[in-house]
Amino acid sequence: MKSVDPILRNAGALAASQIIIKALNIVVSVMMVRWLGAQNLGRYSYILAFCYPFGAVADFGLATLAIRDISQDRRRETVVLATLRRLLVTLTTLSSFALLTTAALTRHDAVTFLGIAVVALSSLLSVLTTPFLVALTAREQLHLLSLYRICAALLGSLATLTVLLAGGTVLPLLLSAAGVNVLMLGIARLLAGNPGPPVRTTLPGQLSMLRKAVPFGCLMVGFALYYRVDMIMLEWLRGPQEVGLYAAAYRFLDAVMLLAASLGGPFFPRFSNLIASNPGKVRELLEAMWRPLFALGLPLSLGVFLVSDQLVLVLFGREFAGAGRLTAVLIWGTLPLFWVNVANHALNAADRVWSLAAVYGISSMVNIAGNLILIPMFGGLGASLATLFCEWLNLVLIIGLIRRHFGVSFSAEGLWRYALASAGLACALWMTRGYGLAAELLLGGLAYVGGLFFLGYARSADMLAVKQLLIQ
Repeated sequence: MKSVDPILRNAGALAASQIIIKALNIVVSVMMVRWLGAQNLGRYSYILAFCYPFGAVADFGLATLAIRDISQDRRRETVVLATLRRLLVTLTTLSSFALLTTAALTRHDAVTFLGIAVVALSSLLSVLTTPFLVALTAREQLHLLSLYRICAALLGSLATLTVLLAGGTVLPLLLSAAGVNVLMLGIARLLAGNPGPPVRTTLPGQLSMLRKAVPFGCLMVGFALYYRVDMIMLEWLRGPQEVGLYAAAYRFLDAVMLLAASLGGPFFPRFSNLIASNPGKVRELLEAMWRPLFALGLPLSLGVFLVSDQLVLVLFGREFAGAGRLTAVLIWGTLPLFWVNVANHALNAADRVWSLAAVYGISSMVNIAGNLILIPMFGGLGASLATLFCEWLNLVLIIGLIRRHFGVSFSAEGLWRYALASAGLACALWMTRGYGLAAELLLGGLAYVGGLFFLGYARSADMLAVKQLLIQ
């Protein structure tokens, strides 16, 4: 039997890269939060959140569309990438102008406006990198993509650390990120290889690609609003101090999103390839993955929930003590995030993008309504509750789409193992309380893993399903 399916290998490469990235970034990230304090962290996070939807308009889902098109027909790679590059430069220029105009009309203070201008410049620099990353993803050369991300983490951490040691705050941090984008363009070009002679693109070809990208673009904008509107509304309704506390708590959920993207990323080019040739395999992969992802998400959610106050105090200090209860709420978004990420790739590959855009459009409206009601009453806790509700709403809506389009069924077989192993994790955390956060988390993790294998996980259908992703 030979190994013909690199999904798990690619997922492992991306997951390993994220572990390395987080190991590299964690100290710098903690230093940045502690140095900035809640007020400056709130301003920094607000600037990024305000710019994020405009970045989605600049991308407009073109990168996702290009990955799908190249995965379905590798012979079109050169033309697709050339068209993608031209469209991205045009859209980024227009969206940057719209961003700066909107920032001026909403009467931001001078520092915030300058920060937004720096992010606009940074987006113009980074957009040239996207076609190279698309090429690596479509070719399923995700080990090289992982190397790119590790280099980006190294350079980004070094730049941030340099700024912090020099006493810089919001603007120097944003400027350093722009400088890193310039360096990463060269690294991406080196990893992806020589693009070959320039290819002329026609206006009809560009318009055709843009028309096909409309559903992807609507999905990207809905996604951007959904995940960042809470910080914008917190700034407008409560102020930067509350944004800072929420941003500190949200860092844990951001880490989960990166891990979910790493685990789900390898599935998109594979789903795109299988949709036409073997759609039944897509259903099998979706059915095979949900319980292993649940097995990963449950201990992460439960563990962080049980030590949330201690975790925030150890990492960020007493100024951010109020972020502990926000973390305890937000972390339960882990469970839906893992599986929704994989399911989204299947729906994108099957050209059900309008359906996905509708899901995130509904979630965005619910999130905005929830924030309008809850933020004035509860501040960051209200935003956390609205976010958590919408994560689970997304899961319900996505499950409906997956069942309708692929006929996916969900079996609860073996879930009792995860429940019992999680109970062991909770007991271990309770018994080791007072021995230090590191000891608690280590012993809790060992209790969970040991409990699973004691309960026969190694011989379970879930373990077999994971192995079959590598070996056929």
